[in-house]
Amino acid sequence: MLKLITESTKALLLALWAACVLSLLSIIPEPYARTVLIVGAVVLLVHFVEYLLVRSKVAERLGGNTGFIGTMAFGFGYWLPVLRSTQHEQ
Repeated sequence: MLKLITESTKALLLALWAACVLSLLSIIPEPYARTVLIVGAVVLLVHFVEYLLVRSKVAERLGGNTGFIGTMAFGFGYWLPVLRSTQHEQ
């Protein structure tokens, strides 16, 4: 069930990031483009806070790699499986 949730989250976030790029290229019309960009900015801010909270745990599990790009793009869809997989190995 967790895998379904994380994979669904990743797919939705990929769609959001694609929509943000399309709105930056003025392919999505106003006022929708502004809404998409605001939602994207809020998600990016939330992911940054998330990164600040989990970076030491992720770096510990990944041998120094803090997973910045993965966390900024996918949030908990990136770091939660990393933390859970290393807990199951121990």
